[in-house]
Amino acid sequence: MCKRGRTIVSKDTLETENIPMQEPISLEQFSQKIPKYTALSFAPIPNFIEKSRRLRELYGASQILSYLSWKIVRAAQNKGVAVILPAIANDDIVQGIPSHILVMGNFSCSEALKALMEGWEDIVNTCYKWLQENLNYELPELTNSTEWAVAWTKWKMQPWQIFWGDGETIETALQDLEARKLRRDWGASKESTKDSSQLPDRSHNRLHNQLRKGTIAYTNEDKLRLSTAEIKRIYQCIAKILDPASKGNDFIPLNKSEGLNILELIKRLVTYEAIAKKIHRDFYSPRFREMLLRDENRGGTYWNAWFMGDGDRVNARLTKLKDRANITQFSHSLRAWGQNFSTEVDRGLMAYVGGYDFLGVMHREQEIAQLKSQGAIEWLIDLHNSWQQENLGIILSVGFVWAGHLVSPRDILRHCREAEKFANHFAAGQRDRVTIRILFDNGQYVQWTTPWQYLQWLADYRDRDGHRGKDANWSHSYTNLLQLKAQDWSLPVPSTQTDEAIALNLFGLYFGSDKQEILSQERSAIVGAEDSQALIAWIEGIIQVGWHLCSNI
Repeated sequence: MCKRGRTIVSKDTLETENIPMQEPISLEQFSQKIPKYTALSFAPIPNFIEKSRRLRELYGASQILSYLSWKIVRAAQNKGVAVILPAIANDDIVQGIPSHILVMGNFSCSEALKALMEGWEDIVNTCYKWLQENLNYELPELTNSTEWAVAWTKWKMQPWQIFWGDGETIETALQDLEARKLRRDWGASKESTKDSSQLPDRSHNRLHNQLRKGTIAYTNEDKLRLSTAEIKRIYQCIAKILDPASKGNDFIPLNKSEGLNILELIKRLVTYEAIAKKIHRDFYSPRFREMLLRDENRGGTYWNAWFMGDGDRVNARLTKLKDRANITQFSHSLRAWGQNFSTEVDRGLMAYVGGYDFLGVMHREQEIAQLKSQGAIEWLIDLHNSWQQENLGIILSVGFVWAGHLVSPRDILRHCREAEKFANHFAAGQRDRVTIRILFDNGQYVQWTTPWQYLQWLADYRDRDGHRGKDANWSHSYTNLLQLKAQDWSLPVPSTQTDEAIALNLFGLYFGSDKQEILSQERSAIVGAEDSQALIAWIEGIIQVGWHLCSNI
């Protein structure tokens, strides 16, 4: 019998005709498979860190990223999902939390984005409300304007991009995350110039495609236009309220053409106690404030020391650990190193902590007027020792920049990044190095890259009079180097083995024949190549860096 195109067969017919009955259909066959592990990460607006022009902006950006990671982690925990990475205790602070997250269970991209955007709106609203309350008397024409309110509303749609992947194992979840990153929609950046406060009708389809690809992004553009006089007045009013005892340098435009960039203003505002504690009780860092006060009171010509580091091949380390407890312990150790660094390693402060990389500054001791170059090498050795003591199982590449006081923070940051990449990719398969770059006010620089274990050689320098350490005269070796270069020593492009022999003898004269032998025999591991050019450049680098950082003159 047929009914509406379907054939109806009775149970009796099935039995008499020996027709096999189908097994009952389980609804689980049609339900979406829930992954065992989910990996997430997020990325801010392009140049969110890179375009920061002051140390305060860099630190504020770091706090913002950490807070947003904390919001995502809390959202996952509130859902009942076990968070494996990063390791966060109940009483943990929001500082120094990486933007890479690994959970056991299903935590969707849309859920992570919702938590991130709620956190970002907390930050934007707090800054906006503070400005409205404190600038209304001085600048009512600004705080009551529609343009001002609209500009801040648009910045709630800050471009944050979420990536996520899932899998049956930790390794497959991490691999899926990286694969989705590589398949990201590069065309999405074109949308960043459009006004996203009014999404077009096709936005639903675009959102669906981004969810399928593993990426979601919000876009926006700052269109606030103010005159130079208005901008200056705004900065002056903010500085007068927030920092009346200081010179207010953090709110003085860097040049006459500087506009009022709301994003930069937010990054500066969140570092002040009056605003930071309204976002979260642990958002504010008094130690950062102390360091800035020290730097504001120094005068004359001085140098700045910035460093950028990267834990190499962390994902490879995570996949090797495999066990959930081991990964959580690894995260605890990694975060503990970052949190304890500022207190246990003298004169160092983390300004930014990303996924597994970091940026920091070396600042002067309270009792001295300026940062001393002679302590830089000892400080770098302490930095590496503190990393080794954590026994994390990953190697560390660091770029260290010693910069003149006229070099802008943005340029120092760029050179830090270049130096760190140079240390990380110095030679094929050879990492675990530090690159020291001496950056002069005119933009020129000298640098030296070495494996960490040979950094100590700088402290073993001996001048022609037999003096070592702080009493050693580096002008002896530096003068000899200049004399050789002024003659027929064709640095940095040597053409004969004679140049190599001269360079090795010069090195042995000041660093010892034993180290000369080690350098000659293990040149490939130390300088990254077997050729004479690389060897001579390495020797020239250690003498130049030693002259600038270790000289007592």
